[in-house]
Order: sequence, then C-alpha cells, then structure tokens
Amino acid sequence: MWSHFYVRIMDFEKIFSSFGSVNEPEKDSDDVSLLVDFSDHPLYWIGGFTKLISNQLFFEKYTVISFNKIAPEIDIEKLEETSKFFIYSRAWDYIKKIKLDNPLHIDCIKTKANKPFLEALEASIKFFEELEEYEKCALLHNIKLKVKEYFPQ
Repeated sequence: MWSHFYVRIMDFEKIFSSFGSVNEPEKDSDDVSLLVDFSDHPLYWIGGFTKLISNQLFFEKYTVISFNKIAPEIDIEKLEETSKFFIYSRAWDYIKKIKLDNPLHIDCIKTKANKPFLEALEASIKFFEELEEYEKCALLHNIKLKVKEYFPQ
C-alpha cells in the first residue's frame, strides 16, 4: 500500500532530468568531453604491465591446476607455456611504449617505482632472455635501472 502511494507522488521525470544526460554537454561547457582515455598514458602502461606479470604466478598456480582437474587430457605444461607467452607478450605491449627520453615517462616511472614493478621487470627480462629476444631485454633492463634510481632496495 505505501509503495503505491510513493509511486504516485514521485515525478520520475523531474528526478532523472536533474542529473542531465551523458550525451548532452552542460550548457556552460565548451563542448569538451568530460571523459578521458587513460589507456594512452604511461601510468596506465606501467600499471598494466606490472599487474599482468604479477598475476601470472597466480594464474599458473591456481587456474592451470583447475584445468587439470576439469580436463585431465590437457597437456598442462603446454598450457602453462602458452599462457605465459600470451601474458608476457601482452605485458610487453604496455611497457614497450615507455620512452626513457620522455620527461613525463620518467616522472611516471618515479611515481610507480616499487617492489612489484621491479619484480615484474626482472621476471620479464628472464622470460625474454629464454626466448633470446634481447632487444626487449635491453629496454626492460634500462627501465629497471631507472626504477632502481627511485626505489633503491
């Protein structure tokens, strides 16, 4: 009974119109979008790289073991190898955008210099050394040196 009463006295048009529309800019704005694409920023690249590599160990430890229980016929070693390759390759797609001659990128490295970032760089260097992709190792090593300047262990 009471819920019926509230529906009658509430004017939903007035309520929702007070929030405005996502597609319509505010009257006093200069048509500048309020949405910002952070995926094209060095902090996003460093964070994505670090997150992917940090989660690789979890994936290997728990998800791959679960596949073994679900489908024992799956070659777990090949699954681990393939998942590792995809994750490190995707992480590389983020970190390769870092330019050590760009002051903004250096500031972002300084901001993100921490143990997980350093560990992710070290793990990536090891992974790409095994594949003999030394150009990747060179960039990763130089980023690692920069991180160590701001995060001395």
